[in-house]
Amino acid sequence: MKRLALALLLGVLSCREASDHDALVERAAFGVFFGGQIQDRTELVFELDESKQRTGIRIDFRAPLSRPVAVAWEIARPMSDKVSRAGDAGPDQQVVEVGQVRARVGEKRLDVPISLRRGQVLGTWHVRVTVDDRRLIDRDVLVIAAREFREREADAGH
Repeated sequence: MKRLALALLLGVLSCREASDHDALVERAAFGVFFGGQIQDRTELVFELDESKQRTGIRIDFRAPLSRPVAVAWEIARPMSDKVSRAGDAGPDQQVVEVGQVRARVGEKRLDVPISLRRGQVLGTWHVRVTVDDRRLIDRDVLVIAAREFREREADAGH
C-alpha cells in the first residue's frame, strides 16, 4: 500500500512539473540547424565550417514571452590527453563550457549558436540546458570526426 501511495504521489508531482514546463516551453532541442529547422541530435559530426553545419540550441516557447526568461547551458567535454598529462587532471576530468542569455519579452523562439572550435576533444559530450531554472535538456551527445561519419555512411551504403 505504501508503494502504491508513493507511486501515485510521484506521478502527481511529475505531472505537475510537466504541466508547469509545458506552460512556458513547447520544445527544447540541441543539434544542427538545417533549412530553418533544428535536427535534435544525440550524435553530432564535428564540422568546423559553419557554412556546412551550424550547431546550437533552440527553445520554442508556447507563446510570446510576457517577461524575460533566463536560458543557461553547460557543455562538458572530455579533456585532451595533453592537458590531463600536464596537470593533476585524471582521465575522468572534463572541460565545461557555460553560457547564459536572456530571452526577451515578445520572443517566441530563441536560437543559441554553439561554435565548434579546433582543439575540442571528440567523444561523449554532456549537454545540459535550463530555461527559467528548469532543466529541459540533460543528455550525452556523441561527437565524431567528419571522416569517421563519411566512412560509416559509405559502409552502410554497401
